[in-house]
Amino acid sequence: MRVIIHLGEPFWRAAGTRQVELALAEDATVAEALAALAHTAPALAADLAYNEAQPLVFVNDEAATPETTLPPDARLHLVWPVSGG
Repeated sequence: MRVIIHLGEPFWRAAGTRQVELALAEDATVAEALAALAHTAPALAADLAYNEAQPLVFVNDEAATPETTLPPDARLHLVWPVSGG
């Protein structure tokens, strides 16, 4: 299935593009999409690694976890968490 990943700051700068289209298996998860993205854009691999600060992922405008199964033609938005006051 086709998924489109929209890259927020700073991800798009590392990838050199604001959007990446991937072909994934029908039952792919967010984790599998991020692994495919890291393979497609190796400069993102360190930013996508799950450690203390994890990127936020939204699937079709809903918050998602690595285990979330992607629907057909999913739109993922990848953003870095921010805080402030």
